[in-house]
Amino acid sequence: MSNPRPTIRGERRANDNNDLELREYRLHEPVGQDELSIIYRATHQTLNRPVYVALLRRHDWISNSRFQLAARLAASLSHPHLLPVIDAGHDDRYGDYMVTPYVEARPLSDILAEGVPDLALAMRIISQIAAALDYLHGQQVVHRDVQPANILVTPQGNAYLTNLSLAAAPDTPLDLSTLSEAEYLTPYSAPELHLAQTDAHPALDIYSLGAVAYHLLSGELPPTGLIVELDLAGKPPALTLAERPLLRMLAPQPNLRYTTAGAAVNALRLALRTLLDQTTTDMEESRWETCAEWFENPLELALSAELSDLAEQFNDFLAESRKRADTLHRRDYLRKWLNRWSRQKPFRRQALGQLIEFETIASYNIYFYELKVLYEFRDAPKSRIRPMQPDDRPVAEPALDVWTMPLPAPQDFASEPGGEVVLRGSRRFFTCPDCQGSGQVQCPQCQGKGMVKPRAQRGEPDPVEQPCAQCRGYGKVRCAKCAGNGNLVEEKVFRWSRKALVHENNDDSEGLPNKVQGLLHQRARKVYEAEIDLYDSHWRSAGPLSALIEKAIREAGDNGRPLRALLQIKGAMVTQINGILDERECELYVIGPDETLVSTVPLLNLERVALVVVLALFLIMAVVVAVGML
Repeated sequence: MSNPRPTIRGERRANDNNDLELREYRLHEPVGQDELSIIYRATHQTLNRPVYVALLRRHDWISNSRFQLAARLAASLSHPHLLPVIDAGHDDRYGDYMVTPYVEARPLSDILAEGVPDLALAMRIISQIAAALDYLHGQQVVHRDVQPANILVTPQGNAYLTNLSLAAAPDTPLDLSTLSEAEYLTPYSAPELHLAQTDAHPALDIYSLGAVAYHLLSGELPPTGLIVELDLAGKPPALTLAERPLLRMLAPQPNLRYTTAGAAVNALRLALRTLLDQTTTDMEESRWETCAEWFENPLELALSAELSDLAEQFNDFLAESRKRADTLHRRDYLRKWLNRWSRQKPFRRQALGQLIEFETIASYNIYFYELKVLYEFRDAPKSRIRPMQPDDRPVAEPALDVWTMPLPAPQDFASEPGGEVVLRGSRRFFTCPDCQGSGQVQCPQCQGKGMVKPRAQRGEPDPVEQPCAQCRGYGKVRCAKCAGNGNLVEEKVFRWSRKALVHENNDDSEGLPNKVQGLLHQRARKVYEAEIDLYDSHWRSAGPLSALIEKAIREAGDNGRPLRALLQIKGAMVTQINGILDERECELYVIGPDETLVSTVPLLNLERVALVVVLALFLIMAVVVAVGML
């Protein structure tokens, strides 16, 4: 940071070798700073998990309220392009804190400071942030501070929208009227934005998204004020092609802007198709139907980029699905394909391709995830005292805790019953307090006399004393506590075991018809299988997979840790066609490379069916008449 930052209470300097301790987190070096907090790279000590911890650095009531608002909102939301909050609270030494997963990413503002990103990356960022905004708006949350500084981008091109501290939400109202708007408004803020408003509208975020898109496409800050036209002189070709959708996103009147962020992105992509064709070699979007679109799954970014050398099978599947989509999206191709499908069976609706009116054509892949995890469980250590054995020797060795104690290596993904282990460095030798190191104690039977007098029997003379049978007349017996060696050992022991569990999840397909869901599951084929690191940020980009990993980590509980994780992914291709048929809305799904068609409306040729029924009835009547004449 170029500007000196304020010192937090109890904070050590960055060059201090000693890390900060905050609850179960060990804080390392600071990695960034925003308006409200300082962000540290940290480690969850129990789980040995990398995280980021943000410490509130401003302690006025409005900053405190905004920080808590951002934490509560982020913790209650779940979207692959929103950075989640996994923990938050207050520490007596360091104040309020917020914990997010470790993600290797940079602010978009830093990327823009280096120049204009390539068009494919720019559209990828815009599309992902638009998806996050539409999700927020569906939850009745308006961000109100969409700007490059609040967008994180990974090396693979995954974008995350952050910082909900100025958000407007019905369940978490926050009075921001005391804030100076001149201080908080940015070149990306809509002209009608007022922080004191409680009835914020999604149009505020649509404007900000347009301003971010302008910066991504032009490399310059967006114009401010009431924008009615763009200065295109000397600007990149992308900005010229995107002028109309950008002007609508940046319209001075909120009601003139797109109603959803997704609609705005679709318009941008359509305007830029010619240039986008030049950035890819496997798709020619300029030759597609105007309503056609390819939806990239966040998982495809993670696997096809950083892990490409480990995912050859996945890349082959992705290349095949993109080629399939490029073919189905070509102008008039689907109409001809539907006509051919109609002619293959006599009772199918004829000339289906001419009858249907396309509204949207979308191709995407659905993925199914299976995560096999081997857990190791170690109970909290317990102290025990035992007699010292002849081979026990005091050894100077460092004291280990439960999770630094080495154990036998796991046998593949097999469960193991484990056993009891002595914690290294925990042994303490001392003299037995019962025998004071002699190894012998007074005989309890003869009280140390060595002789006992048997009980007299009725009618017999008093017996004489006899040597004690227990100590054989010596008056002492071996000390039971130390087993006669005079010394004891106190040590800590814990029990361990291993257990293999399988967790499953899949991309959200709840909105699809049941028959489509069933076919997708049947047609899915394995596209990836490898051991993974559950804490690797690459896997956080795909929402269902991230949720599956979080579930797997939680399964370990307080006394366990995941040792190994084997991820298997199956993929299925689908093209969804929304349109109008016979003045009714209909959905068609073309599934898999064999192109199986499923429809939400009947596609029967009713005239032919009726004709066959009439002919069948006529034949039945003729047969009945003939039989009657015999």
